[in-house]
Amino acid sequence: MKKVTLSSLLVFFFLIGFTQKKDVNVPFGPNTPIPVFSMMNVVDSVPFTNSNINKKKKTIFIYFGADCGHCSFFTKKMLDSIDLIKNTQIIMVSSSEFSHVRKFYDENFLAKYPMISVGFDPTYYFITYYSVNQFPTAYVYNKNGKFVKSFASEICIKELADTN
Repeated sequence: MKKVTLSSLLVFFFLIGFTQKKDVNVPFGPNTPIPVFSMMNVVDSVPFTNSNINKKKKTIFIYFGADCGHCSFFTKKMLDSIDLIKNTQIIMVSSSEFSHVRKFYDENFLAKYPMISVGFDPTYYFITYYSVNQFPTAYVYNKNGKFVKSFASEICIKELADTN
C-alpha cells in the first residue's frame, strides 16, 4: 500500500511539474519588431494596440506593478528627468488590478506627460512575452520599431535615454 501511495504521489508531482513547465525560449531578441498586442488604456478604457504606436519615435515599454515601491521610485525619477526622454514614446504597462493602475496614473500625475501612455494588461501578455520577473523592467525599441535593449530593477534614466 505504501508503494502504491508513494508511486501515485511521484506521478502526481511529475505531472504537476510537467504541466507547469514554461517555454524558456525568449520570443524576442535584437532587431525583433514591437510585438502585436492589445491592452486597455487606463485613461479612457479603450483598447491600446501596437497600431497606436508612433512608428517614427523611439519607444520604451515599462512593465510595472501598481503597488510596487521600486516602480513608484523609478517613475518619480523618470519624471524628474523627463527632458532626457521627452522625444520618446513611453508605454507603461501593468497587470495589477485596474483600479490600482488608475490610482498609480493619477497619483503620479501622468496625464501631464503626453508622451506617456499607461495600459492595463489583464491577459498578462507582456509579463509572459518578455518573461518579466522583476519590477520595473524596461524594453527599448528604436525609432524603426526594432528591439535594442532591456533594463530591470534599478534603471538609470540617462542610460535608458541614451539607448538607441
